[in-house]
Amino acid sequence: MKNDHGPRWRPLLLGGCALATLLAALAQPRPARAEEEPKQWEALFFPFPIVGAPPQLEQQVQLFDSWFHGVQGSAHVASAELAYIASPHLGLVGTVPYQVGVSGQPSGFGDASLQLQWLAAGSLELDDMVSAGVQATFPTAQRGLGTGDYFVGPFVYAAQRFWHRLILEGDLTTLLPVAHGESARQITATGLLSVLLTPPRFDYPIYLQAEVDGASYLGGTAALPPLAVRSPAQTVFFAPEVFVGPFSTPISEGTRVAAGYFFNLTGDPVHDRTLTVTVAFDIPNPYGY
Repeated sequence: MKNDHGPRWRPLLLGGCALATLLAALAQPRPARAEEEPKQWEALFFPFPIVGAPPQLEQQVQLFDSWFHGVQGSAHVASAELAYIASPHLGLVGTVPYQVGVSGQPSGFGDASLQLQWLAAGSLELDDMVSAGVQATFPTAQRGLGTGDYFVGPFVYAAQRFWHRLILEGDLTTLLPVAHGESARQITATGLLSVLLTPPRFDYPIYLQAEVDGASYLGGTAALPPLAVRSPAQTVFFAPEVFVGPFSTPISEGTRVAAGYFFNLTGDPVHDRTLTVTVAFDIPNPYGY
């Protein structure tokens, strides 16, 4: 029997590196920071769900490392995201994943994606924000790791903060197949409940989070969830998470670290359990956020 325990430690190693980065930052002697309230609603910050995204624009490099296990084996998945702010209200986000199969799972690149995100509205007084845009995915994946089709569709992200501590976020995305009529239409939704555990404007904000991710597949016989043979089909995942940041490190003034453990509630026994760790590093931009 093939021993696949070694690669299971890979996401834990990234988590250890992320924790080491945080501990090193905490150990640095520096004066307390008296951070000012944002002077423009575009500069509002909301913690991000691991699968979804917050509504604010961010110029950053973000790295994800995941390990999943299910009825068809296990795999380690790493992905890199680059986000660029092109104008005060317009951003671009590109993501490329790569999977290393362990026991029965294939290895190779997954489908790449590109987002065009527009800051639609926000309010300092109400402490909320909405953004919208268009997402496209491309069939860059090796066989068995992607949909095999081009998809494009609109999305909307929204967040509302209460009492400086409780945050509600919601994401909704609709993706339509471009090249193959047998590919199912996809509607994905993410809900996030996040609670700030530390004082507001603390040097190292810590959030405790709960995330729910759902996807519906309609009107097709291809590009379905694993093991599904026809639509409609649906998947639902739940994840407890912890989010730390933004905080200052030698690498970036806006470093964030998050980790979550995803449980498949229905529809995808191939990804029955997934541990994900992510680290993001802000890149300075000329617009003050």
